[in-house]
Amino acid sequence: MAISLGTVIEWYDYSVYSQLAKVLGKVFFPTGNAAVQAVSFWGLFAVGFLSRPVGAVLFGHLGDTKGRGTCLLWTVLLMGIPTVLIGCLPSYSQAGIAAPIMLALLRLVQGLAMGGEFGAAMVYLYEIADPRYKAVTGSLGYISLGAGVVLGILVVAALISAVPESAMLVWGWRVPFLMSIVTLGVAAILRYNMPESSEFTHSREELSEEAIRRARQAARSNEALSSTGSSTDGHVSVIDVEGQAAAEAEKKAHYVPVLELFRGYWSGLLLHSLYGAWISASFLIGYSWLPSFFNQHVGIPTRLTLWMVLSCMILFTMMVPVAGILSDKGLPRLTVTIAICVASAATAIPMFMGFATKSVAICWLIQAILLAMSGYAMGMLPAVVSAIYPAGVRISGCNLGVNLSSTIGGVCPLIITAVQAATGSIYYGPAIVLAATAVITSVASALLIKHYPAANKCTHA
Repeated sequence: MAISLGTVIEWYDYSVYSQLAKVLGKVFFPTGNAAVQAVSFWGLFAVGFLSRPVGAVLFGHLGDTKGRGTCLLWTVLLMGIPTVLIGCLPSYSQAGIAAPIMLALLRLVQGLAMGGEFGAAMVYLYEIADPRYKAVTGSLGYISLGAGVVLGILVVAALISAVPESAMLVWGWRVPFLMSIVTLGVAAILRYNMPESSEFTHSREELSEEAIRRARQAARSNEALSSTGSSTDGHVSVIDVEGQAAAEAEKKAHYVPVLELFRGYWSGLLLHSLYGAWISASFLIGYSWLPSFFNQHVGIPTRLTLWMVLSCMILFTMMVPVAGILSDKGLPRLTVTIAICVASAATAIPMFMGFATKSVAICWLIQAILLAMSGYAMGMLPAVVSAIYPAGVRISGCNLGVNLSSTIGGVCPLIITAVQAATGSIYYGPAIVLAATAVITSVASALLIKHYPAANKCTHA
């Protein structure tokens, strides 16, 4: 419950922000050119993703040294408080350029928190799970992701149905952000003093034992030098030796996880980041970018696009545990991911050309297929990436890898919108971006199978 609520808050905010794209673009940016408003809006959307790798490092260090629970408490506070504050911001007409600047700063703070939240939650769920159900338990984080998105859509849909557009521009847009104060309070209370996972506790004990062992070896070496008269002073006192041993133990016990990550697991981190490229891009294009695209270029009204993405996100959420269950039963995760990405790359151009029919049914079907594929791939992701890293650097690695790949996905809507504005082609640009990320993920998955075979196999096999 504590883990789920934090993830719900995280994705509730991003859902509200993306589904209110048209309204927030008018609130925070000068009126005039709709294309400029769209690029500016998605630019601020990308800001939240660009700061996530920094948050991944900061909170990865906190989670791998001080504990998973401490990390998760701070991330939910730094995610939830800015969400509430966004609902208190002045509009562009009230504060001018200060309004989007303040929004950007709050998005940066949210990005930092998101950089630590999801990876830490995913790792915590994976570590406390029964070995027979590691994959499906780890996937619960993505179920909460889907729940947060669905909740955000429902709130926005209810507002649009009940509040006139003129009122939405004045006060209606604030309501979804201010509502999160309730879930923030509950999540913070539940996360206070959460128990640590046994894997983390064991890794810290091993680290301390290794530090003491190395310190004692150093002490014995110094004693040997002292007894043979080889030391510079001719002797080394027992007190000095013990002091050196204690200092060495203290140094080793307080290591920096991210440095250990880059020293010993940089190749796994790189492959992890590339492995998540299509997974992140397909999800963000499907749930945040397509509704705005349907509204502006296909002519589907906002009320209908909300119900379209709502139904598709319910399907997405259902696919996540299905993938986890089948993964725990032995279905090769990365092999299936490659098959999904190959299918996505092969159908990207026909898919986006299908939108040219301006048929609501076809648009709805394509969006559903894209998000169903994304949901299935996400359901396997926690078990894949957790198998890459040992417990001592697992949050640092999972946080950084997930957020580097999320950064790729996060900038995709901005890249697509900018390409459309520059070329005038509204179909080929998005298709090329989606196909390119599918190729990247396919190659990374194949390399993970080769170098990290455990990531492709049943957890308890």
